[in-house]
Amino acid sequence: MNTSAKTGAAAIAVPMSERSPAGSISKGPASAGPPAPPTQPFRKSLRNQGINYRNGWFFVTSQVAHNKCVFGAIVGDKCVLNALGEAVRDCWLSLPSKYPELELDEFVVMPNHFHAILRIHYRKTNREQHLGFIMSRFKGATGHTYGVMRAEGRIPGINIGAAGFSPHLWQRDYWDDLITDEQELENQRRYIRDNPANWTRDRYGPCTSYSLGNLALLDAPMIAFVASQGFPAATLAPLRFEAAISEVAASAATNRQEAAIISTFTSAQEREALRRALAKGRRVVQVCPSGLPVEMGAEAPLSDIGAAGLSPHFVAAIREGRALIISPQPPGSRLNKKVATWCNEYVLRHASEIWVGDISPGGLLDTLLHQAFRGTSKTHG
Repeated sequence: MNTSAKTGAAAIAVPMSERSPAGSISKGPASAGPPAPPTQPFRKSLRNQGINYRNGWFFVTSQVAHNKCVFGAIVGDKCVLNALGEAVRDCWLSLPSKYPELELDEFVVMPNHFHAILRIHYRKTNREQHLGFIMSRFKGATGHTYGVMRAEGRIPGINIGAAGFSPHLWQRDYWDDLITDEQELENQRRYIRDNPANWTRDRYGPCTSYSLGNLALLDAPMIAFVASQGFPAATLAPLRFEAAISEVAASAATNRQEAAIISTFTSAQEREALRRALAKGRRVVQVCPSGLPVEMGAEAPLSDIGAAGLSPHFVAAIREGRALIISPQPPGSRLNKKVATWCNEYVLRHASEIWVGDISPGGLLDTLLHQAFRGTSKTHG
């Protein structure tokens, strides 16, 4: 079977001539009938008892536990995978060598879920729930890899708040759909191919949709600062990150006193960097994923911002034209991981220098810095 990998989206395409003879997409032999009633209590399964899972074409989706983004980040219209995302991709690609009845079609590893089309060829040895058997092997193997990589400190765990970290990579079940004709197959292939591009498209406006403060600061040179969640402000020791960023002309040395510090200022270390910058009278630009702190735009009277919940230093900086808050979302919006990714990408792409605090290995910022922006080194400032 000839396949062609698609970089970034981790998709595989198989020519129709090699997939099956004409008319082979069908529901296959009739199933053996509904299973016997269970004798023990159980949670409801997503499996359709009227479908034959021994053979056929299927579309499957598996979601990361607690919907956390752990496989990488969407940059532009591609999913840039981290080490865990690459391991999930490689595990999926290895399955046909273990199970020759399995044929892979399009698939994509997304930051917090996985889509795939697969065909199970009929064999007498296939199990009654053969799709479930394949998926359990895939989820079990990748779940084990997650545990090993987390134990080795190569990736952050799935943080579930006060309960600590999730021991499981995936949600308990998975979703499936039997593909019954060529048009449905093509529709599902197109859906998978377009999944990375549709991650944020048509959902959020530009990062400058809503603003408060001096918009002219967007024309100033920018120094980005980013740091991951979960690290205390007291340990902040900024490092300069050397990066090659195509959208920024960084040939001239940045005048750091004239430059604006740009960040989402959401993590503890980012907020500490904001506090230090404001105390020194520096210019700052906050790209806020959850919307402005108040219902006001660029034309609102600056005398009204005292009740915005901002620090006195930030309020003073806005009034003096040294600060700007921009957001793609209206005031009062909830923090959304997809928007946070987009805002961090905006921060990095508009900077001529990048400085970092503590970065979680394999996390969102690590992926953006090292893979999307081809970081080369870190040096103490």
